[in-house]
Amino acid sequence: MENLKVFSIYKHVIVLGILLGMSPISMSADKVDAVVDTGLARAGESKASQQRVDKTAASTEKVASKYKRELKVIDGLKVYNALLNRQVEDQEIEKTRISESIDEIAVIERQIFPLMLRMVDSLEQFIDLDVPFHMDERRNRIAKLKTSIGDAGITASEKLRLVLEAYRIETDFGGDLDAYTQIQDVDGKERKVNVLRFGRISLVYQTEDELENAVWDQKSRSWVKLDSTEYANHIKKGLKIARKQTAPELFILPVSAAE
Repeated sequence: MENLKVFSIYKHVIVLGILLGMSPISMSADKVDAVVDTGLARAGESKASQQRVDKTAASTEKVASKYKRELKVIDGLKVYNALLNRQVEDQEIEKTRISESIDEIAVIERQIFPLMLRMVDSLEQFIDLDVPFHMDERRNRIAKLKTSIGDAGITASEKLRLVLEAYRIETDFGGDLDAYTQIQDVDGKERKVNVLRFGRISLVYQTEDELENAVWDQKSRSWVKLDSTEYANHIKKGLKIARKQTAPELFILPVSAAE
């Protein structure tokens, strides 16, 4: 509607200009119509040209906007690619480090297996020479250790953990109070006895009738009989304390002299 008003005004201006520029005498009605038609045609062409210009400008603006968006996408892709490149570089560094660690582990494993075997052999010798308590349990533990070390399905770290655990158990034996029963040769007869152990410094037994009491002599590696009148009550009291049947209190045990 606004364009029609502009065109109508423009048409009257043209006509008025033509009329003002020509005298009424020299200008006939046909000529006036011709001039008006020519002006109108030119005005129509101008309008069509303007529309084409407007359409071209709108298309150009659309292309320019799309181009700007594409530039932003490209910038984002450049940043993303740079990030990926850094990640790839970090991964290559990590691969190199892991590869070096694997090589080091292989070297350590070749060195740790002989060490573990020596540790197990040393522990086995120690048990054989130690005060004889829980011998079946302790020797079975050594046998399982040897089997585990030779098992390819167990990792080196787990094997080492088992060896260290066995050492810890043997270390703990040196400071605890323990009571258990076992079959013991007493005067040539096998009898059930109650054994009392205080660390590794005293190992005694008492028959169930409390008449026979003995202490392990590490130096001679044999059992030595004790005076029952002197030690029977103390051993009985120690057994109850070790089994948590009574509150801790003072009792006397024979001990081996330190060497």
